[in-house]
Amino acid sequence: MTERTHGGAGGAVPALGRERRGLVLMVASAASFALMAAIAKRWLADTPTQAVVLSRGLVMSLVFITLARRAGVDLLGRHRRLLLTRGLLGYVSLSCYFWSVQHLPLGDAVLLQYTHPIFVGALAPFVLGEATARRHWWIVSVAFVGVALVVGPSGALRGVMGIALTGALCSGLAYITIRRLAACEHPLTIMVWFPLATLPGATVGVALAGRAALPRDSGEVLAHLAVAAAGLAGQVTLTRGLAQIDAARGTAATMTGPAFGALFGLVLFGTVPGPWTLLGMLIVGACAVALAYERRRT
Repeated sequence: MTERTHGGAGGAVPALGRERRGLVLMVASAASFALMAAIAKRWLADTPTQAVVLSRGLVMSLVFITLARRAGVDLLGRHRRLLLTRGLLGYVSLSCYFWSVQHLPLGDAVLLQYTHPIFVGALAPFVLGEATARRHWWIVSVAFVGVALVVGPSGALRGVMGIALTGALCSGLAYITIRRLAACEHPLTIMVWFPLATLPGATVGVALAGRAALPRDSGEVLAHLAVAAAGLAGQVTLTRGLAQIDAARGTAATMTGPAFGALFGLVLFGTVPGPWTLLGMLIVGACAVALAYERRRT
């Protein structure tokens, strides 16, 4: 049996090899984003959230603008209102994510952020007019049951988890805007607008926080840079991975993110997820993967 191949500028590339590399890159992306959260929780736990958002935005803006200029890509784009909307949704999502990481067990915060495919599945049929089958809504309903198990019936942290879910909702809406933008804008243009859009709000937040937002020592400076570096690594591996694998398998691979979050939480903080959290994690992950494959079949 011969391997299927894809032609390219560098010659024929085995399809199986591309898929394996794509899966590895997507898993690496999930690990990088979970590591970013772990660094923020471990070494920037007392830092105002907007200071973390600002340092990350500055570094990523510099890198993406440099890449875009070298590639001759239009930085402003053609659909600036939608690009700004994507950026602002990303800003709210990122702010909620870092805030929830500082106030929740790491595994829970990462898992709740990774519920964004569920929100995409729930909203995309209405916003984008995507065709859906009846099973689609059953999967979405079961997924929200999984989310409820993670949040827990006690309500002790329900307010904090509400902020985490707000971040996931905004992340899902941001993905929906990216689907529209992908048909008419260069990927680098979309990526440039995201960190740039975080800078005004984060700057105001840092100004209001005053001296508390300033790094207290070289260790905190390194932690800010490490958060930005992990975010960059996650974005680059995500982009390269999606170029080599279909979106359904890519979504399945990124759902390893909550597992990495739980692992980092155990290693760095000794946090052991409870049985209901583990069950909810499995349900949310399975439903996210099912939604990805269901969209591909549709």
